Amino acid sequence: MADRPRQTYPYQQGNQPGRPPMPGMPGPPGPAMGNGVPPQQHSGPPGSFRPPQPQGMRPPMQPGQFQPPNPNQFGAPAPRPPSGMGMPPPQGGMGMGGARPPPAGQGPPMGMGARPPAMMQPPRPAQGGLNGMGGGPPPPQPSGPVSMGKAPTAMGAPKVTGPPMPSMGGPPGPAAPVRPLVPQPSSMAVPPRPMYGGPGAGAPSQPSFSAPPPASMQSAPQAPGFAQGFNQGPPQQQQQGYPQSSQPAPPAFGGQMGSYGAQRPGMSGTESILGQFQSLTMSGGPVAPGQPADVGVDAASFPRPVGSDVDGVLESLRWKKRDPYSADVKFMRLSSNAIPNSVELKKQWCLPCSALIQPLADIGKPVPVVNFGVAGIIRCRQCRTYVNPYVQFTDGGRRWKCNVCGTFNEVPVEYFCTTDNTGIRRDIAERPELNCGSVEYLAPEEYMVRPPMPPTYVFAFDVSYPAIASGLLATAIDSVKSCLDSLPGAERTQVGIITYDSTVHFYNMRGDQSSPQMLVIPDAASPYLPQPDDLLVNLQECRSQIDAALDIISKAFGKTQNVEGNIGGAVQSAYLVMQHVGGKMLCFQSSVPTAGEGKLRPKEDLASYNTEREYKLRKAEDPFFKRFGGECNRIQMCIDIFCCPPKFTDVASLSVYSSATGGQFYFYPGFFARKDGMKLKAEVTRNLTRETGWEAVMRVRMGKGLKCTNFHGHFMIRSNDLMALPTVDPDKAMHVDIGYEEQMVPHQMTYMQCALLYTTSQGERRIRVHTMAIPVVSDIGELFKACDSCATSAILSKLAAEKIRSTTIKETIHILNKKVIDVLKEYRQLYSTHLHPHNKLILPETMKMLPLLMLCMQKGALLKSPNEVTTDERSNTIYQILSMPFDNIMKFFYPRMYPLHDLGQIVLENGAVTSLPPTLPLTLNSIKDSGIYLLDNGMVCYLWIGRAISPQWLIDVFGLQNPTPQDLMNLQVGATLNNDTSKKVVGAVNKIRENNIYFQQCYVVRQGDPAEAMILPWLVEDKLQTLHSYTNYLGYIHKGILTR
Repeated sequence: MADRPRQTYPYQQGNQPGRPPMPGMPGPPGPAMGNGVPPQQHSGPPGSFRPPQPQGMRPPMQPGQFQPPNPNQFGAPAPRPPSGMGMPPPQGGMGMGGARPPPAGQGPPMGMGARPPAMMQPPRPAQGGLNGMGGGPPPPQPSGPVSMGKAPTAMGAPKVTGPPMPSMGGPPGPAAPVRPLVPQPSSMAVPPRPMYGGPGAGAPSQPSFSAPPPASMQSAPQAPGFAQGFNQGPPQQQQQGYPQSSQPAPPAFGGQMGSYGAQRPGMSGTESILGQFQSLTMSGGPVAPGQPADVGVDAASFPRPVGSDVDGVLESLRWKKRDPYSADVKFMRLSSNAIPNSVELKKQWCLPCSALIQPLADIGKPVPVVNFGVAGIIRCRQCRTYVNPYVQFTDGGRRWKCNVCGTFNEVPVEYFCTTDNTGIRRDIAERPELNCGSVEYLAPEEYMVRPPMPPTYVFAFDVSYPAIASGLLATAIDSVKSCLDSLPGAERTQVGIITYDSTVHFYNMRGDQSSPQMLVIPDAASPYLPQPDDLLVNLQECRSQIDAALDIISKAFGKTQNVEGNIGGAVQSAYLVMQHVGGKMLCFQSSVPTAGEGKLRPKEDLASYNTEREYKLRKAEDPFFKRFGGECNRIQMCIDIFCCPPKFTDVASLSVYSSATGGQFYFYPGFFARKDGMKLKAEVTRNLTRETGWEAVMRVRMGKGLKCTNFHGHFMIRSNDLMALPTVDPDKAMHVDIGYEEQMVPHQMTYMQCALLYTTSQGERRIRVHTMAIPVVSDIGELFKACDSCATSAILSKLAAEKIRSTTIKETIHILNKKVIDVLKEYRQLYSTHLHPHNKLILPETMKMLPLLMLCMQKGALLKSPNEVTTDERSNTIYQILSMPFDNIMKFFYPRMYPLHDLGQIVLENGAVTSLPPTLPLTLNSIKDSGIYLLDNGMVCYLWIGRAISPQWLIDVFGLQNPTPQDLMNLQVGATLNNDTSKKVVGAVNKIRENNIYFQQCYVVRQGDPAEAMILPWLVEDKLQTLHSYTNYLGYIHKGILTR
């Protein structure tokens, strides 16, 4: 038995050993009061804040163990004057008001039983989706505002009555209890909340910085605390507020210093949210006598994800005080690391309360695997939650309390272990499920509807004339052949082959035949099985026949003149072959089907652009695609489509096959093998060789009072909340919206648990479980401090992708801008009038990237003007964003630009690049004529070469001695040459391609070439046609705040 080191806490003194008494169980004696707890002394003026009284499970406190906070530490919210700008609240006097929520653990357990089955259906669109993309108005911590020049005069948002001033009525929720085994520092350094600014006020013009605010305003409230792993011991006494940092805060962007600390005596909660900040002065108006005039703001100081550690910059915006026993942020990431405690507060918080989930994400280390053996899976009998680090063992280890619904459960005899005097199981070190937020359980037979099926792959090749002429057929066959030895499943793997044009061809590849047999179905619109067996064969037993069949296909259709490629008939044929086993279908499509079910018609209707009919171009009109996709999902069949059309095709319709079955859609417009062959081969290889889960279902459970309301991603929904995924892999993410079952959440800590049941390629049935603890707060200021603006932006992009399928792009952009304005307006209202002069835009530290990311979203292919992006390209972008992981979304909206002309910053070790130069802001001001820049957006990359570059550089990298103009127009980054310059440049391109879900083609563009137009739209901080520059967009947001 391994013993975990224990600590002694004040409240344990004089109390019986072990856990605090449970409801219905004997506890230590105490004076006869209503809740059996001795009264605590409180000193302070009438109406001042009183600390919450311990109830229920709390042991009696000994004298001197708890000191109530200084009543002057909390203040009442300032009454709002008619102008809507609150004056400073009085110090010390009135209490925070508001009923105290019931303590954790009280209230009847919530029923979490199974839901009635319902017809399978695709994920429901978000209710209040981008109409409300989730919630009510919002607010975060101070960061800085930005303005570049005069605010636009005609871009102001329409005047709308602003949201009501957020109430600061209830006392701030106490910090979550801390696990005893995790050493807790006495103070916490929190990053500063930078703001731009100066003291002047007036009409918007050039922004300028000014001195920081007085020292009396340099404090801020603290973020919510850790969640406690209940299984690890009794909770510590919860404290009001947060400890003051003992370390000086690092400088904010712009050079000023900022600090966080405990709220100072005499300052109200509203005042203390300000902290030290810099504010952006949006004008050069008059200043007070003796004060220096405003100076212009340097745009280089604006917040942006650039530098030597971009991932670190993005991660720095996320709330750091995360429970170490929660699942890794790559598995589950919340839009806000706290949940509003009531529906009313949720309405004030206009941003979505959602979670990004990537259940099989690669975190660089294996997830622990647990086998309960004969004990079976340990789950709550009421809500079916899996045992996790937050459950609490009682009665000497004989029972455990569910952290989600509060139900007490018996511990199976085989799982029983005694607890020590702090309530910790003595075998805790040997139990990963009680120490890790993410584990995998080996599932017993009761979790199997049928025995695990072998990994099954059916390859469907378009053999029409366009597929032959473009080189698609030859490239696809070569790609598949190169991966056959790497397919997962070993001796269990099965393979089938189909080809199609206006007819469908099956292949009998039985091992005892001398050569493969082609079986032709003359009418692709009415497919049937030509024979019941031998259309799926074992890969190892029939490998030679499979290779022979692929070779025959390349030769048999080389001279075809058939231009029809009926993908609908091919998909229905694969359905007949796989209906008893399920599996994955990879379809290589070139021609546009014009006959049979699933036929497509041209939809590139220019007359529909910028009209109310525009959105119809981005959705499938034929119900066949959704209906048949649902049938494929039912039999556990996944469809991956490699769409390589020579001209317009209907991506919005074809992608439904993949969306409904949890598959992947790849788009190669104008495919030509010489140009796109490498990309196709790389993505086929990753698709076939990555870790894959089969026959998967997933459910997300929430704590008492909460529920998952909407589900977004590529899957189908069964029985209201069960996501059905025929296959699941590390490259796909989804997100869920969090809603309310009751008006109030009865606890100060809630939990989210995601459970994915799937079959591995080796035939093991497993349950991957991720558990997260989430603080519940009653103050909107706490939501601002806990906000994750990057995750919020990623979720808003997914909601926008769904929204433009039902409304115009212009309306979707208006909704996004309104959300940014509303959230910053709400935050502005937390300050007294003298703290936010008319010419200052105030950004919370946690939301300083939000305006930039919203602007980037509007400049990308998702929301660009219909005249700039084809319908197919936009439909493909919609599909990709809905399943794109967080890191790829950030890179897609704000690409990374590396200066490669400074070779000294490119680190080369053992022939591979290990470090790249710091990234630059995406503006033309960052580019020099004598430079070379690599721009990477996660899906494609560009190598920009200035006209003043040395000719020797072209010789070293491309091997061009005397290049002609034609040579310079067709430059490509190829194999590495024998010199350091080539090794570093080619190595940099290979470095950004590592472990990416897409293979990035690298286009070489010289300054002044027509191809330079491909790069300019990615310089998102510059003005682009009718869209704002970064500076002007901030001015537009500022004007919208003042006019709402």
